[in-house]
Amino acid sequence: MLRRIAVIAASAVPLACGTLPASAAASPIHAFGIPGVYGVRAWGSYQHTGAKIQVTVCVKDVARDVYGAAAAGLAFDSGYRHHDDVSATAIGYGHTQCRAVVMRYSAHLVVEALSGYRNGKVRRHSAPSRIY
Repeated sequence: MLRRIAVIAASAVPLACGTLPASAAASPIHAFGIPGVYGVRAWGSYQHTGAKIQVTVCVKDVARDVYGAAAAGLAFDSGYRHHDDVSATAIGYGHTQCRAVVMRYSAHLVVEALSGYRNGKVRRHSAPSRIY
């Protein structure tokens, strides 16, 4: 009987240590899609971390005739006077890149994607999309 209690107690310790803190459980990660353009697949996520917010933006070049792809996110304060930004670029077919930034401003988040030519000119860009 004592051996069984010891085994149960030893099994419970790793389970108790592996649980998430209450702050992590209360702040889930919210995934979003970024409106794409031909040859570009873009997505991202955000998570509140206290008074700040962590925003991740990812982009993938999915067409051989598109030289580069980019995605950007812009976070504003409620008065639209201050902002933080995050952007990711992928050059070449099949390449993917993600960037994450912790931002101070969390009132609004707007995202956009674009594709480009080899000479650096923008081929197409999506309409800006407001996430929150």
